[in-house]
Amino acid sequence: MEENNILCNFYKKKYCLPVYSGTLAIEGLLKSLKLKNTDKILISSISCYSILEAILNAGLTPIIATPKNGILFSIEELKKILKQEKIKVYIAVHQYGYYQELPKINNLIVIEDLSQTWNLKKKDGTKIEYYGDYLIQSLGSSKPLSNSIGGLILSDIDISKNFDLKTKKSRMTKSKLLEYYYPLKINYKKIIAKANKKIFNQRYNAKKFNLIFAGKKSIDIFPNDNYSSCYHRYVIKVNRSIVNQLINIFEKAKINYELEYKLKLSDLPIINEYKIKTLNDYSSGEYIMVLLKTNNSLFNINKLKKEMEKFYEG
Repeated sequence: MEENNILCNFYKKKYCLPVYSGTLAIEGLLKSLKLKNTDKILISSISCYSILEAILNAGLTPIIATPKNGILFSIEELKKILKQEKIKVYIAVHQYGYYQELPKINNLIVIEDLSQTWNLKKKDGTKIEYYGDYLIQSLGSSKPLSNSIGGLILSDIDISKNFDLKTKKSRMTKSKLLEYYYPLKINYKKIIAKANKKIFNQRYNAKKFNLIFAGKKSIDIFPNDNYSSCYHRYVIKVNRSIVNQLINIFEKAKINYELEYKLKLSDLPIINEYKIKTLNDYSSGEYIMVLLKTNNSLFNINKLKKEMEKFYEG
């Protein structure tokens, strides 16, 4: 357990526990809280499957809800869910690097998953305060804050006392068993410097995407009015009538993109197998969510701009 390191100071938490992955961080943290197996853990339906897996490995009861806008819950939506269900823990994911606002509810344990974010800010430039009781940060190779391997649990209490660091019952991959604890020293200054550069480029590319897609017929930019996202993915909603044409444009410009984010958790067979309760399973309707990777080259983004201009002029 590390105390008052550079990330603790950044996030205003006292302790930082390095583990082998973000998934193990969630699983281990949940086990350390000494919850009952009937305690309900709320997650979004577009959370990564490994979060659901961590909850099940911890022997707890997941509740899966779908945000109305497809990515983030509004405060009103969260309050309605919390009134409807007796939720013990809410794992709030700042999906694709967009900031998930949090309700302040007594007796609700909030775990913020920061794995797709780094250095989120309000539009006026002020730093966002993190209200979660615990913060999770994956340091995987694809993440904004990357050490290639590892994960972190940040907290105001020393949870290592309740954490079975050497258990062999956990797993990192299906083929290899690993204990939770990550024994190597992490060069926090180095990974922060890399993350700052990465996020600067992502935000710059997101501005380019904004200029390309703003005001375009049949395309909606995901609203981000109050916060400066880190844009792990840049999200647009595309009318189904032009999806195929838009994909052809992306392919021609060699733009890296994804359609939706895997399957929604509520659509997986494991839901029926474990009899997991799902809420607010909204349909995407006439729009399909397209996720543009913000590590696309400026050359390809400029090529996309020209192709989009031709498409809409034609």
